Amino acid sequence: MLLALFLIDLAAGLILFLPLVGRRNAGVKFYRMIFIIGGALALCACAAHFLAGRRDLATADAIVVALTVLVFVVLRYPKRIIFRASATLMAFGYLSAAVLAYHAVVQPSHLAWSIAGALAATALLGSVNLAMLLGHWYLVVRGMAIDPLKRLTMATLVAAIARIALVILVIAVHWPPPALKDIFFWMRAGWGLLGPLALFPMVWGTVKIRSTMAATGILYVDVVAVIIGEVLGGWLSALAHMPL
Repeated sequence: MLLALFLIDLAAGLILFLPLVGRRNAGVKFYRMIFIIGGALALCACAAHFLAGRRDLATADAIVVALTVLVFVVLRYPKRIIFRASATLMAFGYLSAAVLAYHAVVQPSHLAWSIAGALAATALLGSVNLAMLLGHWYLVVRGMAIDPLKRLTMATLVAAIARIALVILVIAVHWPPPALKDIFFWMRAGWGLLGPLALFPMVWGTVKIRSTMAATGILYVDVVAVIIGEVLGGWLSALAHMPL
């Protein structure tokens, strides 16, 4: 269940933050690559949910995979209603699947905590990983505008601040939470919460001077920190039944 939660959160984040890149900037091939990655992650989440005996969640993941395939096919018609409608349904499907998976794993006292936790995890995982993938794409598409990477870099900052704010709010509401005595919580806070904030000035500095290779290298570290933090966060959240 925890593996499925991580996979669907990552897939949803990649898809939901894709509009910040812009199809005209990165091109159709980049969009197709992200759709393939997102669909593959959702398919793996479907398999994990099925093996865990949660066929309801596996069905939700399967629907998301089917919508991803549909959008992949109609991507050649970006101005037609069939693409816009399919893309909207796909985005809503990913978001719904992420919330359902989060609620099933964490089982908080109120659905609002699941929505907030799923949104925060999806935003942080999606923005950081998509920024790293886009950094590599500058090696493929020479002369591409730097604005998409700037937008994603700022999105990582906003997502990190939102994630920290949510954890602080949870701790304040449930004070004193037992998780504060757990060393894994402080590992989660150091890697997954403070790590992205500490790395942001370096990423932003390299992006401003259009040093995309340097920015991508720092984003590698950012991705590792966020993944470690979110894996620990999901595990702690499941134990405490609150978004951490």
